[in-house]
Amino acid sequence: MNPFPILLVYITMMKKIIKLFLLMSATSLCFDAVAKTNTEKTKDVQEVYQLAYIEREPGTDEYEVTMLVSERYIRIDETGEESGYIIYDDKEKVIYSVAHQDQSILVIKQHAFSEKDSPVKANVEYLQLADAPSVSGKNIFNYRVFVNLGSGVVDEEETCTEIQLVEGLLPEVRKILHNYQKVVSGQQVKMVDNKINEMQTSCFYVDQIYNTGAYYEKGLPVQEWHSNDRSKLLTTYNKISVGADKFKIPENYRKFSIGENPKFSLQ
Repeated sequence: MNPFPILLVYITMMKKIIKLFLLMSATSLCFDAVAKTNTEKTKDVQEVYQLAYIEREPGTDEYEVTMLVSERYIRIDETGEESGYIIYDDKEKVIYSVAHQDQSILVIKQHAFSEKDSPVKANVEYLQLADAPSVSGKNIFNYRVFVNLGSGVVDEEETCTEIQLVEGLLPEVRKILHNYQKVVSGQQVKMVDNKINEMQTSCFYVDQIYNTGAYYEKGLPVQEWHSNDRSKLLTTYNKISVGADKFKIPENYRKFSIGENPKFSLQ
């Protein structure tokens, strides 16, 4: 006869309680780990705007370009092209052009300049396209940049840039695109001597050098034409979720920048 039946029952019950407690603790820890992992994944994923373009330039077939725009970054990729990509950091005001072939990164930093230094005065014509359909309930306008070539009663004009834009569309996207264009333009300004000649025409300076993207203040471009016969057509835009690593650059690639060399141009 067992002299400790009550004690044995008590011990058995305590073992079950402890086992249940440990199981609950393990389950709780598991849920905490999953929650922590999900939180970390959430931090690594962000919602951005994706803009898709068809671009054309002389001597090549048209190609597609995708642009991802977050609050801080822009990433530009040519569809189907694996040779590299472009990252713009709006906080640092720096462009990184990544090339996988030679594992290098061209670094373009912001360069302060004034449009008043341009050897050419640009004029802007801004008109609503009355017959054009609205986009997201907003009107389409034509933004034309031109220069006067003559000095008669009716001056001869040359169109340097022509852009159709949706007024007021996606202001958060336009702001960072505007800043990106200013950095591009600043780099271009460093490359020229401000002298007009056969190659460096009036439109060359207005459109490809001192082009600060002022049209972004009006709206989002849906179609662009530039004086070097490059054109751009916005085909779609929408919000998607992407990993934060989309806006990273390779750490082990060689970085370099371009000094003041008027013979070099990014265009």
